[in-house]
Amino acid sequence: MSAIVAIAISAFSSLAVFAQDGEPLQVDIRLRVKRNHGLGALFEHQIAGGAATLSGQVHNLPGGETALVMLQFDYRTNAEIALDEIVSRIIVSIEDSSGNEFSIVAIDPNTIPLNPNRVPLHYSATLYTPKVARGENGYIARVQVYGNYE
Repeated sequence: MSAIVAIAISAFSSLAVFAQDGEPLQVDIRLRVKRNHGLGALFEHQIAGGAATLSGQVHNLPGGETALVMLQFDYRTNAEIALDEIVSRIIVSIEDSSGNEFSIVAIDPNTIPLNPNRVPLHYSATLYTPKVARGENGYIARVQVYGNYE
């Protein structure tokens, strides 16, 4: 039993170490998602350090137990010289109304550069969502992006 606990602690601590020692955190968004069928929330956010943007949608899926989070990275600029945006890690999590983490996924985009004025990059993940009683405000979706302009 203690070996399983040690493995679990090791796995979570490596995620925290990566976040502290790896690429900088460029986006950290928390948004309240309405608990209805279909579209729960939309967002758009500029990626720190440059002109690239991250937009996303959270869709509550039929059955009420999961949500589909769809992300689009786009980079439009009129600058003559622009650095590529290198996205190294994306973390998407769902929190209940009390702020407790309910589900989490880490997306490894394989360090594919987001080039200026080129095709956007798309990522998606399906996560479990907490039960929300009638009259409650839904749940929180959090998106964190680690990377750098190079």
